[in-house]
Amino acid sequence: MSDREAVLAANRAFYSAFESLEVARMERVWRRDQRIACVHPGWRRLTGWGPIMTSWERIFQSAFEMRFELGDPNVTVSGDLAVVLIEENLTQRGYDGASRSQVLATNVFERVDGAWLMLIHHGSPVMAPPDDEPPIQ
Repeated sequence: MSDREAVLAANRAFYSAFESLEVARMERVWRRDQRIACVHPGWRRLTGWGPIMTSWERIFQSAFEMRFELGDPNVTVSGDLAVVLIEENLTQRGYDGASRSQVLATNVFERVDGAWLMLIHHGSPVMAPPDDEPPIQ
């Protein structure tokens, strides 16, 4: 398996863990290190194992279901670091009902003992322009 294929597999494992709503599965895809960082859409930056895993617990506790449709991954590999830029189309059901959102994500992985583990996840919400405003080209 090429590095690109291995990074894409690690990226799929991250979204599979996300959809599972199981913290134990999410823990397996992240590097256990104080350097890790996460920015959930609309949240402040989180750093370190404890705060990041606590954030996943909070997210999973408020959701009944999450489903991702992922679009157009762009993968860059340089040595033991890899970056995946990807479009997330998320459908979720929680206590407030169902919702759909679109997020542009940057996922950074580090190769540790042959395995690609999440080092950074940064999600930015996509805000659609008003209906009467043409999109910027």
